[in-house]
Amino acid sequence: MTINQIMDLVITISSVALVVIVAIYTKHKVEIDRKAMQGNELAKAEQLVAKTVEPLVYQAEKSGGDGDTKFTQVLNTVLGILDLAHLPHPSSQFIGGEIEKSVAAMKRTQNLIDTVEDKPVDQDKKADTNA
Repeated sequence: MTINQIMDLVITISSVALVVIVAIYTKHKVEIDRKAMQGNELAKAEQLVAKTVEPLVYQAEKSGGDGDTKFTQVLNTVLGILDLAHLPHPSSQFIGGEIEKSVAAMKRTQNLIDTVEDKPVDQDKKADTNA
């Protein structure tokens, strides 16, 4: 074998190795980009849930019914909004936590308003906010 043949063989092997490395990198890069995009969509969904739950809780409170009915109404509305926005659904624990947080804030606000207006506060409502 001459030096020219050895050089051609080294260049050919190097080229094939480079193509294989680039192909593997490209395949994994697409998967990484897809996972990052899904993560971004989930973050957008969580932000949307956080922004929309509070008005929905007030709306459910005005419509009346027991606590489970209101909770289900808000949960179904939030899931419908996420479906309309074509966003993935966060965990039910996350959505439930946001609903409970909004309910607690609504009760604290109502107790504050009742105190300012010198209305008697229900003992049941007072016990719920201290829990």
